[in-house]
Amino acid sequence: MSSTPDSIEVAVVAEHPTRNRLLAAILALMVMYASAAAAVLVVPFLFAVLIGLMLAPAVRLLCKWGPPRVLCVSLVMLTALFVVASLFASLITPAREWVKSIPTAIARIEHALVDVRLPLREASAMGERVADMASLQGSQPKQRMVDADPDQLTQLLSATPGVISSFIATLFLIFIFLLHGDALLRKLVELAPALHFKKVIVMATRSAQQELSTYIITITVINCVLGLLLAAALWGMGVASPLLWGGVGAILNFIPFLGPLLLVLLLAVVGFAQFDSVWMALSVPAIFIGLNMLEEVITPHIVGRRLALDPVMVFLALMLCGWLWGPAGLLLAMPLLTCLRILAQRVPSWGPLAHLLSTNA
Repeated sequence: MSSTPDSIEVAVVAEHPTRNRLLAAILALMVMYASAAAAVLVVPFLFAVLIGLMLAPAVRLLCKWGPPRVLCVSLVMLTALFVVASLFASLITPAREWVKSIPTAIARIEHALVDVRLPLREASAMGERVADMASLQGSQPKQRMVDADPDQLTQLLSATPGVISSFIATLFLIFIFLLHGDALLRKLVELAPALHFKKVIVMATRSAQQELSTYIITITVINCVLGLLLAAALWGMGVASPLLWGGVGAILNFIPFLGPLLLVLLLAVVGFAQFDSVWMALSVPAIFIGLNMLEEVITPHIVGRRLALDPVMVFLALMLCGWLWGPAGLLLAMPLLTCLRILAQRVPSWGPLAHLLSTNA
C-alpha cells in the first residue's frame, strides 16, 4: 500500500528540525514572558520547591521513626523557622549600630580620596562659573520641581503586605510539597505508559532530588563556614559586629560574582568606619578576598566536578533571573541552573544541554 503525497508532506513538515527549533525558541520566550509577568506567583513557588528539596531528607529521616508525616513536616519546618529567625534577630541590632557609623565611614573615604577630588572640584567650580555667566545673559524665572513621589517610609509600608503574603504563601507551599510530594510522584509514575518509563521516572526523580538536596545543603554549609571564618578574622582585627558581616557574607556568597563584589564594597565601608589608616581599612575587604579565593579552590573538590557549572552560563543565568525576578532571581539563579544540569544529565536526549552547562571541554 503506497503512501499518499499528502501524508508524506505532513511527515516531512512534522520532522523538520528547523521548524522544531523555532517552535522551541518561541515556547521558551513565551515561558520567560509568563514567568516575568507572574513573578508574584512564580518566585514563591520556586523558593518553596528548592527549600522543600533541602528539607525533604530530614522529613524522610523522621518518618522512619514512626510518627505521622504531618507531625514530622511540622517539626522540621518549625525548627528551620526558629533557626532562621534567631539568626536574623541576632543581626538586627548590629545592623542598626553599623548604620549609625556610615557618615563617619563616608567622611574618612572622602578624606582618603581628597587628592582625586581636588581636580574634580576645580572643574565643578569652573562649570558653575560658566553657568552663572550664561544665566546673567538670559535670565528666566526658575521653575521649582516638586517631587510627587511618596517618601521611602510610605513605599516601605506599601510593599510590606506583598512581602508578608509572599512569605506566607511560600511557607504554605513548602508544607504542601513536604507533605504530599511522594504522593504526587506516585501519580506521575502511574501516568507513565509503560513499566520501563515508570522505573526511569522513579530512578531519575529520586536521584535528582537526592543530588540537588545534597548540593544545596553542601553549599549552605560551605557558605556558613566562610561566614564564620570571616567573622573570626574580623574579630581578631577588632572590627565591630563581626558576626553581622559573617552572616552577610554567608548570604551574599550564594550569589556568584555579584554577591562577593557587593560584600567587598560593604567591607570597604566597614573598614573606613573602623580605622583611620587607609591600609588598615583596606585590609578588611582584603581578608574576605583571600577567603573567597580559598573557597573557590576548595568548593569544586567538595561539591564534585560533575556538578560544576560553566562560568559563562552562570553569569548568563544571573542576568536572566535577575532581569525576570530582581534580587530574588539572583538567589534562585544558581540552584535553578544546578537543577537543570542534574536533569539534563538524567535525560538522554538532553545530552547537548548537559555538555553546554558543564565546565568540561
